[in-house]
Amino acid sequence: MRAPSRPVWQLCDSILRQPACRRAFLSTPSLRPSTRRQTGRTPSALAGTPPRPRTITTTARKAAAENSDDNDVQTSDRIAALRMHLTEVEAEIHAIYDSPKVETEAVLLRAFDGIESVAQQAIAIRARQPLPTKTQIQQSSAGAILSGLGSEENAADEKQTRSEQLGLNALPSPSYLSKLAEDLIKHDKVFISPNILAVYINLQRLLARPKTIPIALYLYANKPIPLEGSSPPSFRKPSPKSAKQVIPRELAYEALTAAIDAKDMVLALDVVDHTYRAPAWMRHRVITKLGLPAVLAFITPFALYMIAQELSVYSNYMDPWRFKINAFAGLCTYVLCTSTLGFVALTTYNDHHDRVVWIPGYPLLERYLREDERAAMDRIACAWGFKEEWKRGQEEGDDWEGLRRLVLLRNMWLDKPDLMPGMNPRR
Repeated sequence: MRAPSRPVWQLCDSILRQPACRRAFLSTPSLRPSTRRQTGRTPSALAGTPPRPRTITTTARKAAAENSDDNDVQTSDRIAALRMHLTEVEAEIHAIYDSPKVETEAVLLRAFDGIESVAQQAIAIRARQPLPTKTQIQQSSAGAILSGLGSEENAADEKQTRSEQLGLNALPSPSYLSKLAEDLIKHDKVFISPNILAVYINLQRLLARPKTIPIALYLYANKPIPLEGSSPPSFRKPSPKSAKQVIPRELAYEALTAAIDAKDMVLALDVVDHTYRAPAWMRHRVITKLGLPAVLAFITPFALYMIAQELSVYSNYMDPWRFKINAFAGLCTYVLCTSTLGFVALTTYNDHHDRVVWIPGYPLLERYLREDERAAMDRIACAWGFKEEWKRGQEEGDDWEGLRRLVLLRNMWLDKPDLMPGMNPRR
């Protein structure tokens, strides 16, 4: 049977009567488990374990070195293939030069596409972009299998030699490719069509060499036109001021965008001079924008006279002749006033203007015909000025002051105070 429990005060009294050595046995630290017993390892055993982190680091370095060598070899292979492709493109270009006849547009486009393909591949190699996913065989293993001789040291030396021979310096420079395309478009037997001009502008934007774009725009309107398929080559004199020689609107926009992206104000103004300010552009706008209204204005009086003549039949209280004259005069007055108000509203509204507007008193017809030029100058001002509206008008510098004066010389106003935010209570 279990002994009866004692009161707490008796237990404390018996503990205090025991010696100090036995009381220390019941203390808390003695009741904790031993850490050395849990580990079960002696310092000698720990000292004998191999240095695993060092081994992993050495292995990782070897793997990184092998991957670097493989990447160098792969880059060298890509550069070698690119140089072969460039040689083929150069051969096509020289064949165009040496041909006894004027080649077709398809042949010329193939040459420009080849230059663009070389440029894209060179940019991809410089940016270390990988090739499309496909099965790759390491050069060292393939060399050892095919040759049957050679060791790892010889393969490493071969990789290093190839990487040194075909490094990034062996890639064709953007200046060389730009010059190659420029010489091709300047050649006498190359006809600059809208498609070729579009490819040329995109190529120069890709190469970051847009300074040659105004030359192509000038040649588009002024270069002698070779007759396709003629042998020996025969040429036709162009008419730079003809509406047929106008730069397409989308190409003019792309050319100005390239100049703005290059942050070259002089280049942007040159593009505007060869596109929106060209005589061919003005004539084309007259034909497309004023051709139909002019025909309608010429036909309208005859139509109104016929309507007045038909209305005179129903006149019971007035002479038919006098009724016809009065009806004709009234209809002409109504149409003339209505069309005049519409034309004034069309040429004077400023909702689509951002920073460049016309000066007061400038003829409305000139405003309508030069609207594309004003919009282009507006794009240039917005590109070089502050993007925040509350900062506009605070720009400084020689380029900005020159742009302001040039805009004023062309009968325009940059940052008119009446149209700026906060200056007009009606806006």
